[in-house]
Amino acid sequence: MGALRSTLWVGSTYSHVETVVQRLLDGKRTLPRPMAVYREGNCVLTPGEYIENPWYFSALLVSSYDVDTVVLGYRLGEPFNPYPPATAGAFNRKVTGVVITNDVLETSQIGESVCLLRLAGANDICVVADTAQDIVDTNFIEDIPMVTYGYEALKEMLSVKV
Repeated sequence: MGALRSTLWVGSTYSHVETVVQRLLDGKRTLPRPMAVYREGNCVLTPGEYIENPWYFSALLVSSYDVDTVVLGYRLGEPFNPYPPATAGAFNRKVTGVVITNDVLETSQIGESVCLLRLAGANDICVVADTAQDIVDTNFIEDIPMVTYGYEALKEMLSVKV
């Protein structure tokens, strides 16, 4: 497995994509919730307001020019869907979806989250946990076709293929 490709991380305000990026970068330091676009390693993090407010969506498009992959993060149990259908078409980049789970793991919610990310245009989808340990019980994910789980699978998905 090589280095991570340059990625743009998009998620709503409380989706905790910075926690996922911190785990991908081996957790050397705690990343703050993004208040402006900033780069950490090969990852460009964006504020949640950029996807929540249509006025700021163009800032996401401009930020995506310098990256190879756009990652749409969706936290399980969000009260609304931040991604309109076919959101990925605006980026002209490979789009990956990440479902971020919390302590409450319900199969129906994961399946619904995967469906919302597919409607938004995400090709590859991975389910990860935002806690210190990775997902142990994977029975609820194995029933969903074409969905991987865990940080190792996400690293493999986002790594540079040589």
